[in-house]
Amino acid sequence: MISNELSQKIYNQLINGKAINKNSYVEKSNELTENPLYSEIFINFDEYRQLYQRINFDLVNKNGSFYFIRELNGGDANDATIKIQALLIIIGRIVMEKGYLFDVLTDYRAGIKLEDLSLAMSEERYTDILHTCKLCSSRSIEDEINSHLIARGIMFKNSRGHFVLSDAGAAFFSELIDSK
Repeated sequence: MISNELSQKIYNQLINGKAINKNSYVEKSNELTENPLYSEIFINFDEYRQLYQRINFDLVNKNGSFYFIRELNGGDANDATIKIQALLIIIGRIVMEKGYLFDVLTDYRAGIKLEDLSLAMSEERYTDILHTCKLCSSRSIEDEINSHLIARGIMFKNSRGHFVLSDAGAAFFSELIDSK
């Protein structure tokens, strides 16, 4: 049976474009814990799927690691999706070019420093992509990451202040690798 309290929290997150990840990061203890919102949907998936279909959304579970909604009969990628993908691709390239293992991005105890990500603002190949996607024209890379990735549950900051991919962010790269 659907929990009224949890279903309201789930709705608020999903309708605002946020992913509901299987795991939640707890900054105080620097640990990942099971996300009760994810568990609520998982246990009552058929009911939630039907509920969101009634309001013209498809409730999607990606790789068993996160949920999100998309409009039924929705068209191509929207502006927000393009910005998210551009930021993720640039972050992935920076990590690889720095010679870091990809695990740095997915290990909640590690993460990548803002100084490393600021490289995107100093190289023309990155600024061209960012500006084409209407990113970083009046805001810093940190502001853009906070607005498009952290606010949507795709990335989080750990207790060291480093940026880490959530389950949703990691799934983006898994899908990218699997499609090759």
